[in-house]
Amino acid sequence: MKKVVVCDSGLGGLNIASHFFHPGTAEKERCELIYFNAYPSQTCGFNKLTSEREQEEVFRDVLESMKTFKPDLCLIACNTLSIVFERLKKWYTPAFEVAGIVDAAIDSMYETLRNNPGSSMLILGTKSTVESGVYAEKLVEKGIARNRIKGLACPGLATLLESDPESPAVQKEIAQYAEKAAELFEEAPQKLFCALCCTHFGFASDLWRKEFRLRFKGFDSLVNPNDLLGNEFYTEEFTYLSRIDFFPGAREAMCSYFGKNTPQITLGLQRAESDPALFPFSRG
Repeated sequence: MKKVVVCDSGLGGLNIASHFFHPGTAEKERCELIYFNAYPSQTCGFNKLTSEREQEEVFRDVLESMKTFKPDLCLIACNTLSIVFERLKKWYTPAFEVAGIVDAAIDSMYETLRNNPGSSMLILGTKSTVESGVYAEKLVEKGIARNRIKGLACPGLATLLESDPESPAVQKEIAQYAEKAAELFEEAPQKLFCALCCTHFGFASDLWRKEFRLRFKGFDSLVNPNDLLGNEFYTEEFTYLSRIDFFPGAREAMCSYFGKNTPQITLGLQRAESDPALFPFSRG
């Protein structure tokens, strides 16, 4: 039986891990599932590392540490880590197959824009994801006009979403980002799609829709890459690994979020303990 690792820098990738527990209508491959939280330390995430090279080296250490568990495949659920891996694989080759979320997201965004001439795409993500420009570059390479693509960084939102996706703080932040998004356009787009290019952002899909409908008459829908990864696998087993403790309120919030539809994830989170030796990290 294949062993699959879902890797994210935080808990957003649990959205993707949840796909593994729903048989669906298509034939799925049975597997053993491990969730690997690659967040380096309580005080330092990948977006706080000082350089692209340091990000690559830390993620290399993460992938090297995964060898202990002998995976057949690592699915990088995190947009930031997928972009880091695009650079890392130029000088490092993992011992197992690795696939990131970026290519699946690009294909979905491209099809949406191609099927809706004259529409615009707003890429919502972490600071490093948006500043990398990877999504815009790949869409332009496919023939999408650059002026149809905008990006908005939403720093700090991922951690807020982990602790309580329905909190007033989350609602306030998303409302503010919708206001900032409106300032990016000289003229309001006739039709607007928003791509949630951070796995955490899917926890608040309804809020994104609500706030963007209030500010954009042409808002159509969300493109959520979380829906595109891991759908070919099925499991009844779930193991959660992390070198850091849960941030305040995060375990309770995630157990509540997944408790009804994916109790296996809730049980795994309830049993989880941090392991500082999971992979090496000397800062923070």
